[in-house]
Amino acid sequence: MKISSSMRILNLIILGWIPNSLATDKFSDNAGVVNNSRLFVRNAVQASELPFIIKENEDKPNELWGNLKGPYPTNKWWLNLVMDSGNGNIFPYPYKVSASSSGLSFGQGKVVTEGSKTKIAENNPKWVAMCQGGFESRRILRYDDLTVDLIFESVLNEKKYNMTSYIMKGSPYMTFKYQSVPPRLKYFGSRLKALEQKDENKKSFIAQLMNGEQWAIFSTTPLDLAVDDEAYDSTILYSTQENFSGFIRMAIIPEDKPISSFQTLLSHSNAIPISGNVLFEGNSIIHVYGVFPEGQEKNLLMLSLIHHREYLENPKYVDRLGEYKTLRGDMLGIVGNTWKLVYSETSGKSVDFIHKREIPEDYASLMISSLKSENIVKVHNRRNKSIYFKGKQLARLARLVLIAKQLGQTERKNQIIGEMKIYFDKFFGYKTANPLYYDRTWGGLCSKDGLENSEADFGNGIYNDHNFHYGYYCYALYAIIQSDGIQSHWVQSHLEKIKFLVMEFTSSSNNRFFTKFRHMDFYDGNSWVNGFFVFDNSRNTESTSESVNSYYSAYLLYSCLGMEEDAHIADLLLTSEIISAQNYWQIKDDSVYKKPFTENKVVGVLWENSAEYTTWFGNNPEYIYGIQMIPFTPISFKLLNKEWIRDAWPTIKQRTLSPGKYISQEWEGIIKMAGALVDDSINENDFNALWSYDDGNSKTNALWWIFNCKTY
Repeated sequence: MKISSSMRILNLIILGWIPNSLATDKFSDNAGVVNNSRLFVRNAVQASELPFIIKENEDKPNELWGNLKGPYPTNKWWLNLVMDSGNGNIFPYPYKVSASSSGLSFGQGKVVTEGSKTKIAENNPKWVAMCQGGFESRRILRYDDLTVDLIFESVLNEKKYNMTSYIMKGSPYMTFKYQSVPPRLKYFGSRLKALEQKDENKKSFIAQLMNGEQWAIFSTTPLDLAVDDEAYDSTILYSTQENFSGFIRMAIIPEDKPISSFQTLLSHSNAIPISGNVLFEGNSIIHVYGVFPEGQEKNLLMLSLIHHREYLENPKYVDRLGEYKTLRGDMLGIVGNTWKLVYSETSGKSVDFIHKREIPEDYASLMISSLKSENIVKVHNRRNKSIYFKGKQLARLARLVLIAKQLGQTERKNQIIGEMKIYFDKFFGYKTANPLYYDRTWGGLCSKDGLENSEADFGNGIYNDHNFHYGYYCYALYAIIQSDGIQSHWVQSHLEKIKFLVMEFTSSSNNRFFTKFRHMDFYDGNSWVNGFFVFDNSRNTESTSESVNSYYSAYLLYSCLGMEEDAHIADLLLTSEIISAQNYWQIKDDSVYKKPFTENKVVGVLWENSAEYTTWFGNNPEYIYGIQMIPFTPISFKLLNKEWIRDAWPTIKQRTLSPGKYISQEWEGIIKMAGALVDDSINENDFNALWSYDDGNSKTNALWWIFNCKTY
């Protein structure tokens, strides 16, 4: 890819070799890279600009955010670098990384498999990249769609020095730029066996450790690297140069091809990724990495996962590089700074036809009878004020609206819409007990209860599960607008709030109100949801099906609002989310996981460092399977892969529905709806026998689902 002049100057700004003052608006057309870097100071958002009332969040950004201004990212994979003390783990695959006042720690662990969990082993040996004399402070320097830069700084005798780490997922190297300071590299967990200089220019080395690991060390400038022989149970390498400036890159050498892997790492070590941006083009998501120095773009070496390799256009793989083992399977080398993931179709658009199908009269009569007998919940009168559960109740009504429309039941449809409007009028008008406010501190919409108590509303006030929560509201609003039309008085009276709500978690550009793509991790292809919560395993997502629902709802809502570009991007996010769900949550025969964990057939909670057969609310099998299925809408036919269900169904059925097992009717309905995709014995009678359904589900929706299972 040809690099524009704005990209070249941006690269120099990122490297700190020209001042930020040159980063003016004329570079903002560079695919959003400059804006993503937060190089501009934004004025505080004023109340007159917003359709929601403003409140401040009690949780404030700390000094680790440095000079960055809001709106802030709240679910990025690197967020542990700035939460609490900033020393929590992050996982830029294939490495585990953490920061401290000493420097940046990194290492690679072994994958360990158990019955209920597969994970990267803890307490692994690790390097710490530091300097002679130590650092006084650290902060985030910049970030973008795919990368983050962390700078460590000190002043000694009025002289400033620093080390910047360029951190990203998918790089076989850990990269550090030292400025006027001698590097110091300490390895905890093993002594050095040998340090081998590999070239006469002192730019490449191999550190062989007593535990069997071999690490390649590369430098862009000559490096006088010495060994501290007094280190007892560790390895210390240090530079004898007092004023070293340049890049140091380190990479573990894969065990399966050590010789050719080192040569491959050496030949690509001078192509240094320093930024990463995501673009959308047609049915493609494109990753573009900024590379230093200019001219090395085609030489960039990165690592790919299985969900990349299924869709990459014209990939150039590197056979001579060994495999990097991770929780998500083997990472394989790929060369070039542009990754184009091409999808044959987008998921949302592919199911648009389902609600347009004609339902045969005999089956339609069953559904109409059920529809007329449904309890139309008065959401505004319900005592439970939870943002999440209110959303599920609204989405249940939305399903009834869309089914009623398909059946030609206009009177019933309008009655249900009327109840939904009553709630939204109160909700948007601040006449409910738990409305939404615009959080000016971070830049997002948070519930009243969430802002007052960080544990309320599942952590809504600290940005946990926003896509889960607001996806249900967006689906309900779509059902209303799809019926009434965008020009209706009711829609127009709430239009700005409706747009703000869907933009809160799907904003496709940097703006003064919301961060870009609040939850999406573009390298992993899926969303992370745990907000400001800090865990040793870093990011997690439990219900990938609710993530899928959120982007499906956004796609539908943007479409009926006439915001076609945003709708298409939401559909691409939806497609990506489904692909990752099918690779990393749904366990098939060719799974990235190993036995005995694969016998579970599903992941309940996926972390960056661990896949677990459990949920946050219990270990019952019906919870673990069901949470990866709800809610049931047209997009569920794309998410619930029949091949997976067919393979998993005997296990799911035995663990949840076999004689002697007791599960609630709410969960029984969910499990049987999924089973109906492959089990012909499940029919209308199974759902007529149930008198209680999940608060986001209904008998009518189950009957609609059964009909489509037979004919989809």
